[in-house]
Amino acid sequence: MDFDEGSNIQSHRLSLTGKSTLSVVSLHSTAVEICEIVYGEHSSSYDAVERFYEASASKENPLVTTTSRTMLTDVLHISRQLSVINVPRPLAVIYSFFRLQVPDNLSSPWIHALRAWTEIDDICESESFDGHRKTIVEHTLNILIFPDIHTDTGTPARSVESAPPTPTSQRAPLHPVHPSLPILGTSLTVPSPFHLRLRIITRFSFNEQGRITHHRDIWDVKDVMGLVPGVSLAQWIGTRLTARGLSYASRAWFRTSGTQSSTPETDAQIRELENGHGPSSSPAAEYAKSTRNDSVDSTVRNFE
Repeated sequence: MDFDEGSNIQSHRLSLTGKSTLSVVSLHSTAVEICEIVYGEHSSSYDAVERFYEASASKENPLVTTTSRTMLTDVLHISRQLSVINVPRPLAVIYSFFRLQVPDNLSSPWIHALRAWTEIDDICESESFDGHRKTIVEHTLNILIFPDIHTDTGTPARSVESAPPTPTSQRAPLHPVHPSLPILGTSLTVPSPFHLRLRIITRFSFNEQGRITHHRDIWDVKDVMGLVPGVSLAQWIGTRLTARGLSYASRAWFRTSGTQSSTPETDAQIRELENGHGPSSSPAAEYAKSTRNDSVDSTVRNFE
C-alpha cells in the first residue's frame, strides 16, 4: 500500500468519525425530547411525532402497543392529560356545566392533585453497518401526588452532558429534586410516601434517515410493584429472606445427599500422604517411598 492510498483511507475514516459524532448528538437530542414528550410536560408533542417517527412506527410498553403514527399521537394526547391533574373549583365546574364563561378569579385550579415528569439518567448508542442505529435512554418517571403540600429539600440535579441545551421556550418547569413532607410545628421533614418513582429503559431504533421505526419502553416488575406504598420494604425483606432460605436449603440438600464437597486436608495429612504413611497409601506412593529411601542410602554410603 502506498502513502497516497493510506492517506485516503485515513481521511475517509476521519470523515466517517465526524459524521457519526454529529449524528450521535442529533439522535441524543431526539431521544431526550421524545422521553420528555411521553413522560414529561413537553409542549410540542404532536409536531415531534410527525418529525421524528416513521408513518408505520410502532411503540410498545407493558400496557400499550401502537402500530402507527396516528395511533401513537392519540395515546400521547391522553398521557399528556394525565401528566398534570388539577381539581377545578366547584363554582368553575358549575359555570362550565351551564356553558358559561368562567371568571378569571375562578380559572385557577382548586387543588393540584398530581404532577408527573421524567429525569434523564444516562444515554448510550450502538450503530450497525446498514445505517440503522439504536439509542437507549435510562430515565426515571416521577409521580408526585398533592405537590402543593411538599417542600423540596434537595439541590437541582446536574443535567446529562450528552443532552444538548433546550431552548428557553421549550423548557419544562423546574421540578422538585427531593419532595418531602414537613412536620407541623418543627423544621424537620420526612420522605414523602406520595412521591413515586419508576425506572424506565427506553430503546429507540432509527433508520438511515434518522427517523424512529420502533420505540420500546421496558419496566422492571420490581420497580412497578414498588409504586404501591409499603411494597418496597416488603420486597427488601422478602428477597433477603428468600436468598437466606435457599442458601440453607442448598446446604441441607447436599449434606443429606452426600455430594457435599469434602473439607481440605490439613498440612500434616498432606505430608503423610506424600511420605507414604497415609491410611490408604497407593502403590505409586509406596514406589516413591522406596525410591526415596534407596537414594538416601546410596548417598550415605558414598559419603562414608
